[in-house]
Amino acid sequence: MSMIETVQDLQDLARGAVLLGTGGGGDPYVGELFVAEQIRRGRLPQVVSPDSLAGDAFVLSIAGIGAPTVIVEQLVSETTLLRLLARAEAFYGRRVDALISAEIGGANSVFPLALSAISGVPVVDADGVGRAVPQLEMTTFSIYGVKATPCLLMDDLGNAVTVDAVSDRSAEDLCRAIVTAMGSMAFSAIYPMNGRQVRECAVLGSLSLSLGIGRAIRKGRDEPDGDPFASLLSYLATQNGRTARVLFDGKVSDVLHETRDGWHWGLVTLQNLRDDGDQFTIEIRNEFIIARHNGTPVTMVPDLISVLDRESAEPLTAEMLTYGQRVKVLGFAADPMLRRPESLEVLGPRLFGLDCDFTPIEEVETEAGEAVSAE
Repeated sequence: MSMIETVQDLQDLARGAVLLGTGGGGDPYVGELFVAEQIRRGRLPQVVSPDSLAGDAFVLSIAGIGAPTVIVEQLVSETTLLRLLARAEAFYGRRVDALISAEIGGANSVFPLALSAISGVPVVDADGVGRAVPQLEMTTFSIYGVKATPCLLMDDLGNAVTVDAVSDRSAEDLCRAIVTAMGSMAFSAIYPMNGRQVRECAVLGSLSLSLGIGRAIRKGRDEPDGDPFASLLSYLATQNGRTARVLFDGKVSDVLHETRDGWHWGLVTLQNLRDDGDQFTIEIRNEFIIARHNGTPVTMVPDLISVLDRESAEPLTAEMLTYGQRVKVLGFAADPMLRRPESLEVLGPRLFGLDCDFTPIEEVETEAGEAVSAE
Protein backbone atom coordinates (compact mmCIF):
# COMPACT_ATOMS: atom_id res chain seq x y z
CA MET A 1 0.00 0.00 0.00
CA SER A 2 1.48 3.32 -1.05
CA MET A 3 -0.57 6.44 -1.64
CA ILE A 4 2.00 9.25 -1.71
CA GLU A 5 3.37 8.94 -5.22
CA THR A 6 3.29 12.56 -6.42
CA VAL A 7 3.83 16.03 -5.01
CA GLN A 8 0.10 16.61 -5.59
CA ASP A 9 -0.71 13.65 -3.32
CA LEU A 10 1.55 15.14 -0.65
CA GLN A 11 -0.06 18.57 -0.92
CA ASP A 12 -3.54 17.08 -0.69
CA LEU A 13 -2.60 15.03 2.38
CA ALA A 14 -1.00 18.02 4.10
CA ARG A 15 -4.10 20.14 3.40
CA GLY A 16 -6.34 17.51 4.95
CA ALA A 17 -4.02 17.13 7.93
CA VAL A 18 -4.25 20.85 8.68
CA LEU A 19 -8.04 20.54 8.77
CA LEU A 20 -7.86 17.53 11.10
CA GLY A 21 -5.27 19.36 13.20
CA THR A 22 -7.99 21.76 14.40
CA GLY A 23 -5.62 24.72 14.31
CA GLY A 24 -2.69 22.92 15.96
CA GLY A 25 0.11 20.56 15.08
CA GLY A 26 2.06 23.26 13.26
CA ASP A 27 2.01 24.37 9.65
CA PRO A 28 3.20 21.42 7.53
CA TYR A 29 4.61 23.72 4.83
CA VAL A 30 8.32 23.35 5.66
CA GLY A 31 8.01 19.58 6.11
CA GLU A 32 5.98 19.42 2.91
CA LEU A 33 8.80 21.15 1.00
CA PHE A 34 11.28 18.61 2.37
CA VAL A 35 9.16 15.60 1.37
CA ALA A 36 8.35 17.12 -2.02
CA GLU A 37 12.06 17.37 -2.79
CA GLN A 38 12.51 13.70 -1.84
CA ILE A 39 9.64 12.73 -4.17
CA ARG A 40 11.28 14.64 -7.01
CA ARG A 41 14.43 12.62 -6.36
CA GLY A 42 12.44 9.40 -6.55
CA ARG A 43 12.54 8.75 -2.80
CA LEU A 44 8.87 8.09 -2.02
CA PRO A 45 7.50 7.78 1.51
CA GLN A 46 5.93 4.35 1.96
CA VAL A 47 2.50 3.98 3.59
CA VAL A 48 1.23 0.61 4.84
CA SER A 49 -2.08 -0.62 6.21
CA PRO A 50 -2.29 -1.44 9.94
CA ASP A 51 -3.55 -4.90 8.91
CA SER A 52 -0.27 -5.61 7.12
CA LEU A 53 1.80 -5.32 10.31
CA ALA A 54 2.98 -8.47 12.03
CA GLY A 55 1.75 -8.73 15.59
CA ASP A 56 5.28 -8.35 16.94
CA ALA A 57 6.38 -5.63 14.49
CA PHE A 58 8.24 -2.81 16.25
CA VAL A 59 6.49 0.51 15.62
CA LEU A 60 7.65 3.90 16.81
CA SER A 61 6.13 7.36 16.58
CA ILE A 62 8.20 10.26 15.23
CA ALA A 63 6.83 13.65 16.21
CA GLY A 64 7.75 17.23 16.74
CA ILE A 65 7.21 18.52 20.27
CA GLY A 66 6.99 22.21 21.00
CA ALA A 67 5.06 25.39 20.34
CA PRO A 68 3.49 25.51 16.85
CA THR A 69 4.61 29.13 16.54
CA VAL A 70 8.22 27.91 16.81
CA ILE A 71 7.81 24.73 14.74
CA VAL A 72 6.91 26.78 11.66
CA GLU A 73 10.25 28.61 11.91
CA GLN A 74 12.35 25.43 11.70
CA LEU A 75 13.61 23.68 8.59
CA VAL A 76 13.45 19.89 8.57
CA SER A 77 16.91 18.44 9.12
CA GLU A 78 17.67 15.15 7.35
CA THR A 79 20.63 14.72 9.69
CA THR A 80 18.50 15.11 12.83
CA LEU A 81 15.82 12.68 11.65
CA LEU A 82 18.35 9.98 10.69
CA ARG A 83 20.29 10.48 13.93
CA LEU A 84 17.08 10.10 15.91
CA LEU A 85 16.17 6.88 14.10
CA ALA A 86 19.68 5.47 14.62
CA ARG A 87 19.64 6.44 18.29
CA ALA A 88 16.24 4.77 18.76
CA GLU A 89 17.35 1.54 17.10
CA ALA A 90 20.53 1.48 19.21
CA PHE A 91 18.54 2.18 22.38
CA TYR A 92 16.01 -0.60 21.77
CA GLY A 93 18.50 -2.97 20.18
CA ARG A 94 16.30 -3.73 17.20
CA ARG A 95 15.25 -2.39 13.83
CA VAL A 96 12.20 -0.12 13.61
CA ASP A 97 9.72 -1.89 11.32
CA ALA A 98 7.30 1.01 10.87
CA LEU A 99 6.65 4.60 11.88
CA ILE A 100 3.36 6.11 13.00
CA SER A 101 2.12 9.66 13.56
CA ALA A 102 1.48 10.60 17.16
CA GLU A 103 -1.19 12.96 15.85
CA ILE A 104 -2.46 13.57 12.35
CA GLY A 105 -2.53 17.34 12.68
CA GLY A 106 -0.39 19.65 10.61
CA ALA A 107 3.37 19.19 10.73
CA ASN A 108 3.20 15.97 12.72
CA SER A 109 1.49 14.27 9.79
CA VAL A 110 4.46 15.09 7.57
CA PHE A 111 7.45 14.38 9.84
CA PRO A 112 7.07 10.55 9.71
CA LEU A 113 6.68 10.76 5.92
CA ALA A 114 9.89 12.78 5.77
CA LEU A 115 11.81 10.12 7.69
CA SER A 116 10.21 7.36 5.62
CA ALA A 117 11.36 8.97 2.39
CA ILE A 118 15.01 9.15 3.49
CA SER A 119 15.18 5.90 5.45
CA GLY A 120 12.81 3.49 3.66
CA VAL A 121 10.94 2.70 6.89
CA PRO A 122 7.17 2.69 6.09
CA VAL A 123 4.51 4.79 7.80
CA VAL A 124 1.31 3.20 9.09
CA ASP A 125 -2.02 4.59 7.84
CA ALA A 126 -3.09 5.54 11.36
CA ASP A 127 -2.25 7.93 14.17
CA GLY A 128 -2.65 8.42 17.90
CA VAL A 129 -5.67 10.69 18.10
CA GLY A 130 -7.34 11.50 14.75
CA ARG A 131 -6.69 15.21 15.33
CA ALA A 132 -4.07 17.27 17.19
CA VAL A 133 -3.91 17.60 20.98
CA PRO A 134 -1.58 19.61 23.23
CA GLN A 135 -0.52 16.88 25.69
CA LEU A 136 0.94 13.37 25.43
CA GLU A 137 -1.54 11.67 27.74
CA MET A 138 -4.42 12.81 25.51
CA THR A 139 -3.63 10.37 22.69
CA THR A 140 -5.50 7.12 22.16
CA PHE A 141 -2.12 5.40 22.52
CA SER A 142 -1.91 6.59 26.13
CA ILE A 143 -5.61 6.10 26.85
CA TYR A 144 -5.64 2.48 25.66
CA GLY A 145 -2.41 1.22 27.14
CA VAL A 146 0.68 2.27 25.13
CA LYS A 147 3.17 4.21 27.26
CA ALA A 148 4.70 7.36 25.81
CA THR A 149 8.09 6.56 27.32
CA PRO A 150 10.90 5.73 26.93
CA CYS A 151 10.94 8.91 24.84
CA LEU A 152 14.02 10.05 22.95
CA LEU A 153 14.28 13.78 22.31
CA MET A 154 16.75 15.42 19.93
CA ASP A 155 17.23 18.95 18.62
CA ASP A 156 19.04 20.15 15.53
CA LEU A 157 22.17 20.97 17.55
CA GLY A 158 22.54 17.30 18.45
CA ASN A 159 21.41 17.62 22.06
CA ALA A 160 19.70 14.36 23.04
CA VAL A 161 17.72 13.40 26.13
CA THR A 162 16.00 10.14 27.07
CA VAL A 163 12.92 10.40 29.28
CA ASP A 164 11.47 7.45 31.19
CA ALA A 165 8.50 8.59 33.26
CA VAL A 166 6.16 6.91 35.73
CA SER A 167 3.12 8.19 33.81
CA ASP A 168 2.35 9.88 30.51
CA ARG A 169 1.15 12.94 32.44
CA SER A 170 4.62 13.13 34.02
CA ALA A 171 6.20 12.48 30.64
CA GLU A 172 4.32 15.48 29.24
CA ASP A 173 5.63 17.77 31.97
CA LEU A 174 9.20 16.50 31.68
CA CYS A 175 9.29 16.64 27.88
CA ARG A 176 7.70 20.09 27.84
CA ALA A 177 10.34 21.43 30.24
CA ILE A 178 13.19 19.84 28.29
CA VAL A 179 11.91 21.01 24.92
CA THR A 180 11.45 24.55 26.26
CA ALA A 181 15.15 24.49 27.16
CA MET A 182 15.86 23.28 23.61
CA GLY A 183 14.21 26.39 22.18
CA SER A 184 10.60 25.09 22.21
CA MET A 185 11.16 22.63 19.34
CA ALA A 186 12.61 19.13 19.20
CA PHE A 187 11.95 15.83 17.47
CA SER A 188 10.90 12.80 19.48
CA ALA A 189 10.89 9.04 19.08
CA ILE A 190 7.99 8.10 21.30
CA TYR A 191 5.25 5.53 22.02
CA PRO A 192 7.12 2.26 21.32
CA MET A 193 4.53 -0.40 20.45
CA ASN A 194 3.93 -3.55 18.43
CA GLY A 195 1.68 -4.22 15.46
CA ARG A 196 -1.12 -5.66 17.59
CA GLN A 197 -1.18 -2.53 19.74
CA VAL A 198 -1.41 -0.34 16.64
CA ARG A 199 -4.60 -2.11 15.58
CA GLU A 200 -6.07 -1.88 19.09
CA CYS A 201 -5.02 1.61 20.18
CA ALA A 202 -4.58 3.79 17.09
CA VAL A 203 -7.12 5.79 15.11
CA LEU A 204 -7.03 3.84 11.85
CA GLY A 205 -7.07 5.25 8.32
CA SER A 206 -6.16 8.80 9.30
CA LEU A 207 -3.63 9.34 6.49
CA SER A 208 -6.22 8.14 3.97
CA LEU A 209 -8.79 10.49 5.53
CA SER A 210 -6.36 13.43 5.29
CA LEU A 211 -5.68 12.64 1.65
CA GLY A 212 -9.40 12.37 0.89
CA ILE A 213 -10.16 15.70 2.56
CA GLY A 214 -7.38 17.47 0.68
CA ARG A 215 -8.44 16.00 -2.65
CA ALA A 216 -12.10 16.95 -2.09
CA ILE A 217 -11.16 20.57 -1.44
CA ARG A 218 -8.86 20.72 -4.49
CA LYS A 219 -11.37 19.10 -6.83
CA GLY A 220 -14.08 21.48 -5.64
CA ARG A 221 -11.81 24.39 -6.55
CA ASP A 222 -10.77 22.98 -9.92
CA GLU A 223 -14.19 22.07 -11.27
CA PRO A 224 -15.99 24.69 -13.40
CA ASP A 225 -18.40 26.51 -11.08
CA GLY A 226 -17.12 24.21 -8.34
CA ASP A 227 -17.66 24.85 -4.64
CA PRO A 228 -14.85 23.52 -2.43
CA PHE A 229 -17.05 23.62 0.67
CA ALA A 230 -19.80 21.59 -1.00
CA SER A 231 -17.18 19.11 -2.20
CA LEU A 232 -15.64 18.89 1.27
CA LEU A 233 -18.96 18.41 3.06
CA SER A 234 -19.99 15.78 0.53
CA TYR A 235 -16.80 13.83 1.23
CA LEU A 236 -17.12 14.16 5.02
CA ALA A 237 -20.67 12.80 4.76
CA THR A 238 -19.14 9.42 3.83
CA GLN A 239 -17.23 9.11 7.11
CA ASN A 240 -19.30 6.61 9.10
CA GLY A 241 -21.97 9.01 10.30
CA ARG A 242 -19.58 11.66 11.62
CA THR A 243 -21.48 14.96 11.49
CA ALA A 244 -19.85 17.90 9.71
CA ARG A 245 -21.29 21.39 9.79
CA VAL A 246 -20.31 24.91 8.71
CA LEU A 247 -20.70 26.75 12.02
CA PHE A 248 -20.04 30.33 11.00
CA ASP A 249 -19.26 32.50 7.98
CA GLY A 250 -17.58 35.82 8.66
CA LYS A 251 -14.38 37.78 9.19
CA VAL A 252 -11.73 37.88 11.90
CA SER A 253 -12.42 41.03 13.94
CA ASP A 254 -9.90 40.40 16.72
CA VAL A 255 -7.20 37.84 17.46
CA LEU A 256 -4.89 37.31 20.43
CA HIS A 257 -1.79 35.12 20.16
CA GLU A 258 0.60 34.32 23.01
CA THR A 259 3.39 31.75 23.32
CA ARG A 260 3.63 30.78 26.98
CA ASP A 261 5.08 27.75 28.77
CA GLY A 262 5.77 26.08 25.42
CA TRP A 263 2.15 26.42 24.27
CA HIS A 264 0.30 28.69 21.89
CA TRP A 265 -2.59 30.37 23.69
CA GLY A 266 -5.12 32.60 22.01
CA LEU A 267 -8.62 33.83 21.36
CA VAL A 268 -10.15 34.55 17.95
CA THR A 269 -13.24 36.70 17.52
CA LEU A 270 -15.24 36.63 14.28
CA GLN A 271 -18.18 38.72 13.21
CA ASN A 272 -20.88 38.27 10.60
CA LEU A 273 -20.14 40.11 7.37
CA ARG A 274 -23.63 41.64 7.39
CA ASP A 275 -24.32 41.97 11.11
CA ASP A 276 -21.58 43.24 13.43
CA GLY A 277 -23.58 42.11 16.44
CA ASP A 278 -23.48 38.47 15.35
CA GLN A 279 -20.23 37.15 16.83
CA PHE A 280 -18.34 33.90 17.07
CA THR A 281 -15.33 33.13 19.29
CA ILE A 282 -12.77 30.31 19.30
CA GLU A 283 -10.39 29.62 22.20
CA ILE A 284 -6.90 28.30 21.44
CA ARG A 285 -4.59 26.09 23.44
CA ASN A 286 -2.30 24.96 20.61
CA GLU A 287 -5.55 23.74 18.99
CA PHE A 288 -9.04 25.22 18.75
CA ILE A 289 -10.69 23.87 21.89
CA ILE A 290 -14.15 25.46 21.99
CA ALA A 291 -16.28 27.54 19.61
CA ARG A 292 -19.10 29.78 20.83
CA HIS A 293 -21.77 31.52 18.75
CA ASN A 294 -22.95 34.65 20.57
CA GLY A 295 -21.72 33.09 23.80
CA THR A 296 -23.32 29.66 23.32
CA PRO A 297 -20.96 26.68 22.87
CA VAL A 298 -21.50 25.00 19.49
CA THR A 299 -18.48 22.67 19.25
CA MET A 300 -15.89 21.60 21.81
CA VAL A 301 -13.06 19.13 22.30
CA PRO A 302 -12.69 16.34 21.42
CA ASP A 303 -14.86 17.22 18.38
CA LEU A 304 -12.94 19.10 15.71
CA ILE A 305 -13.07 22.83 15.01
CA SER A 306 -11.37 23.99 11.82
CA VAL A 307 -11.06 27.46 10.25
CA LEU A 308 -10.91 27.65 6.45
CA ASP A 309 -10.41 30.46 3.97
CA ARG A 310 -13.85 31.62 2.84
CA GLU A 311 -13.12 31.39 -0.89
CA SER A 312 -10.61 28.55 -1.32
CA ALA A 313 -11.55 26.38 1.70
CA GLU A 314 -7.83 26.19 2.51
CA PRO A 315 -7.56 25.09 6.18
CA LEU A 316 -5.69 27.51 8.44
CA THR A 317 -3.63 26.82 11.54
CA ALA A 318 -4.25 28.95 14.61
CA GLU A 319 -1.07 30.97 14.20
CA MET A 320 -2.09 31.90 10.62
CA LEU A 321 -5.18 33.81 11.75
CA THR A 322 -4.97 37.60 11.48
CA TYR A 323 -7.32 40.56 11.59
CA GLY A 324 -9.58 40.98 8.58
CA GLN A 325 -9.42 37.45 7.16
CA ARG A 326 -12.66 36.14 5.63
CA VAL A 327 -13.22 32.60 6.85
CA LYS A 328 -15.70 29.84 7.49
CA VAL A 329 -15.61 27.69 10.62
CA LEU A 330 -16.21 23.95 10.27
CA GLY A 331 -17.24 21.58 13.03
CA PHE A 332 -16.57 17.86 12.54
CA ALA A 333 -17.40 15.02 14.91
CA ALA A 334 -14.37 13.30 16.43
CA ASP A 335 -13.50 9.69 15.70
CA PRO A 336 -15.73 7.45 17.88
CA MET A 337 -12.68 6.31 19.91
CA LEU A 338 -12.33 9.84 21.28
CA ARG A 339 -15.93 9.94 22.49
CA ARG A 340 -15.74 6.85 24.67
CA PRO A 341 -16.00 7.50 28.44
CA GLU A 342 -12.36 6.53 29.06
CA SER A 343 -11.25 9.00 26.38
CA LEU A 344 -13.39 11.84 27.71
CA GLU A 345 -11.72 11.38 31.10
CA VAL A 346 -8.55 12.86 29.59
CA LEU A 347 -9.92 14.65 26.50
CA GLY A 348 -13.11 16.26 27.76
CA PRO A 349 -13.57 20.04 27.94
CA ARG A 350 -12.89 20.26 31.68
CA LEU A 351 -9.38 18.86 31.12
CA PHE A 352 -8.71 21.99 29.04
CA GLY A 353 -9.92 24.27 31.83
CA LEU A 354 -13.40 24.76 30.36
CA ASP A 355 -16.42 24.92 32.64
CA CYS A 356 -18.66 22.55 30.70
CA ASP A 357 -19.15 18.87 29.93
CA PHE A 358 -18.81 17.45 26.44
CA THR A 359 -21.81 17.85 24.15
CA PRO A 360 -21.47 16.17 20.72
CA ILE A 361 -21.75 18.52 17.77
CA GLU A 362 -24.82 16.71 16.42
CA GLU A 363 -26.70 17.42 19.68
CA VAL A 364 -26.03 21.16 19.63
CA GLU A 365 -28.63 23.42 18.09
CA THR A 366 -27.00 26.20 16.09
CA GLU A 367 -28.40 29.57 15.07
CA ALA A 368 -27.16 28.90 11.55
CA GLY A 369 -25.27 26.05 10.07
CA GLU A 370 -25.25 23.57 7.27
CA ALA A 371 -25.04 20.05 8.66
CA VAL A 372 -24.33 16.83 6.85
CA SER A 373 -24.18 13.30 8.13
CA ALA A 374 -24.13 9.81 6.69
CA GLU A 375 -26.59 8.63 9.33
